[in-house]
Amino acid sequence: MHWLPHPPLDRRLRRWVTAGGSLTAHLQRACRQVTVQRLHQGASPMRRDEAHALRRERQRRAHAREVVLRCDAEPVVYARSVVAAHRVHGPWRALAGLGSRPLAQLLFQQPHIARSPLAYARVPRCGPLRRHIAAAWQAATDSPLPPAGLWARRSLFTKQRAPLWLMEVFSPRLAERRAPLRRRPGAAAG
Repeated sequence: MHWLPHPPLDRRLRRWVTAGGSLTAHLQRACRQVTVQRLHQGASPMRRDEAHALRRERQRRAHAREVVLRCDAEPVVYARSVVAAHRVHGPWRALAGLGSRPLAQLLFQQPHIARSPLAYARVPRCGPLRRHIAAAWQAATDSPLPPAGLWARRSLFTKQRAPLWLMEVFSPRLAERRAPLRRRPGAAAG
């Protein structure tokens, strides 16, 4: 995928995709109940863009976690987080024990974790990434991945100089939900 610093997309979905801070917290304000459906957690090969971002070009063993976030039982976000395999026994060891709790509990409650700026991309209509996301979505929801243009965002979180890569793919149906409020520049994330 080609990652961009700004997403050229539908204004209604744009507020969700560009929202800073914790996506889970934003969903909790727009939904009566937010749940995390864990699809996979454990050993996984890294994709090329993940390996590049994690500076693991030669060694691509990873620990990955894939989930679907649900808003009032409706699936709205597919997310994949990846760390180098040996980091799940070091700085990111709490990742292995999250279960069905949101990753935000780990990322936004510890002040010494830094986040890179968000980058955005349209998920390709075909190819290995689209097929992987579509298969995970189908397995989790018993329904096909929405055929409309899907947008994703990614960022790197760094803890003790160890990066964690996070990609979130947004269902177009999320645009029907109350969008997060725009933050004033410099407002605290959480």
